[in-house]
Amino acid sequence: MSKILFAAVVCVAATTPPMAAHAAQTVLTCRISTAAGQPVTFTPAVGFLPRTVTAQGTLVLTGCSSTAPAAANLRSGRLTVHGTGRAFCTGVQNIRGKGHITWYGADGGEAGVSTLRPALSQVRSHNPGDMLLSGTITKGPLAGARTAGSATPTSDVSTCATRGITGVHGAGTMTFSL
Repeated sequence: MSKILFAAVVCVAATTPPMAAHAAQTVLTCRISTAAGQPVTFTPAVGFLPRTVTAQGTLVLTGCSSTAPAAANLRSGRLTVHGTGRAFCTGVQNIRGKGHITWYGADGGEAGVSTLRPALSQVRSHNPGDMLLSGTITKGPLAGARTAGSATPTSDVSTCATRGITGVHGAGTMTFSL
């Protein structure tokens, strides 16, 4: 139930390119969390009944470790997202939007900007957050990489069905594969 709240920030509909002939290899793994004092926000509140909701927020990528030259200089980042979807406590459909990752290198300087298009337009699961963090980098560093992630709310979401949720903090892991 609660993972949809954190994942709704990544509300985006896009088609995923066909699978490549070779198996994808993870080239970068990062910890991901909401920015301090800045929850992912929902307007109107996500609640028991489905309704169109706008989600936006900033996620911080830290501790990024690379296994390939293509990602060797990507050490941290800031993912800003904005999207809409027909959301409720345990799912989201008709997802539209996108995200941008501003990457930073080992020296703290900017290392480029990537555009993220999550791959799913509908999620019905008690663990939908992991699926909504899956997508494709369409531009910038790691263009063509597929993303996958797992995020868990770190704020109280127990009132979703009774009062609704207008914001949520969360943390997890995100991987990038080529």
